[in-house]
Amino acid sequence: MSARKEVPGVAALGLIGVLVCASTAAQEPSRAALPDDATPVTILRAMEKVYAGCRSYRDTGEVTSAIVTDGGRAGSDRPFTTAFVRPGRFRFQFTDTGLGDRSSSYIVWSDGSEVRSWWDAKPGVRRPGSLVEALTPATGISGGSSVRVPALLMPGEMSEGPLLVAPERIDDGSDRGVACLRIRGASRKTPYTLPMGRLVLTVRDETVTLWIDRSTLLLRKVEERRTLDTYTSDTTTTYTPEIDVEIPAAQLAFGAPAPATAPPR
Repeated sequence: MSARKEVPGVAALGLIGVLVCASTAAQEPSRAALPDDATPVTILRAMEKVYAGCRSYRDTGEVTSAIVTDGGRAGSDRPFTTAFVRPGRFRFQFTDTGLGDRSSSYIVWSDGSEVRSWWDAKPGVRRPGSLVEALTPATGISGGSSVRVPALLMPGEMSEGPLLVAPERIDDGSDRGVACLRIRGASRKTPYTLPMGRLVLTVRDETVTLWIDRSTLLLRKVEERRTLDTYTSDTTTTYTPEIDVEIPAAQLAFGAPAPATAPPR
């Protein structure tokens, strides 16, 4: 197996460089079908090829997180959207709703030659030097959704994370009525450090489970459990993906809110 470059934060969030963006033809079972006894590595490699070969991709999804400590349990929901047209038109947005009476949104956009980002926690349009520079800092606060799919859609731009450590197939399951293959493992050998905004946390143990559409090889769900020094976290990311569809220009527009103007005196 060839060596793989690693995007900071992708592996740390249990992400495997193997997510799927199938072409219209790839959604047909005749092309995406795998033998019933396919190994985990065979499945993951097939997913990777499907993602890398698509001409367009979009999704809606949600990251649901819960942190369990001795003092109780707290959680948040972070909806997100992704739109992509090869070779480089891209837009990603997530919103953190777990902030009491307010929420916080983060947008990353590219037209293939320019990258912009916007975060209402620090208002103002920024122009990072690359998508990696724009997306990676949001890895922790977006629950990994900022880098998971983009890293596989654009391996040349984003690089790829490693395969799961010791992946194993477990019993198939069903997600929202879709039959799924399931593969369990870990993103890397523990312990490892995980960037979370300005903090750097240490993950002592983790389990990652991928739910993969059996007929299309599209990723439907990722379940992650991590044990850190002072708490345990459970994160579930769900995807409703579409591939090789026409994506309206409005879904690829930057769309950052206009700067607030001071009221006239």
